[in-house]
Amino acid sequence: ARSRLLPLALSSCRQAVRPSLGATFDDADHGSFALNSSLWCLGGVRTTKPSKRTTKLILIQDFEQLGNRGDEVQVRPGYARNYLIPSQIAVYNIPENKNKFVVEKSEEEARKIAEAKKKAAMRRRLERLSLTIKRHVTGDTMYGSVSAKDIAKLLNQNGVEVQDGDVRMGKALKELGTHSVLVRI
Repeated sequence: ARSRLLPLALSSCRQAVRPSLGATFDDADHGSFALNSSLWCLGGVRTTKPSKRTTKLILIQDFEQLGNRGDEVQVRPGYARNYLIPSQIAVYNIPENKNKFVVEKSEEEARKIAEAKKKAAMRRRLERLSLTIKRHVTGDTMYGSVSAKDIAKLLNQNGVEVQDGDVRMGKALKELGTHSVLVRI
């Protein structure tokens, strides 16, 4: 029954409005009423202008479409309210958040400087370091091999903190001799 009522209602609405579209618009009230009712019956047309309101935010992490961490951006309120703020990509640009972000940024810079100094010291130490690993050897044949895990363990014993994945080598060492190994700091 509903599927029959809807087409009947639209057709009756179009028939009722159609004569008013051809009418003269001497009377301003009658003309606007006829035009608005005809648009409503024919599916409607949005006549309002889109909103130009924006909200100021501070990005708390890099976001490709908007900018980098710490940038102040202006976005539509719905985008801020429904996506950026719940996803913890941005916060509102208010004095408390600005001050908090300035403090965090200075702490992060201090931490980066300390980390860079620590990495530089580790790099100097690694450049001077030479390790010797003992394996059972008969003639020129070495039984067993030297893996990245063995090298990382030996580095940790010598005071250089590295993980097994930080030692970069293609294959395990199976030959006697002096070898260079890359270590990611």
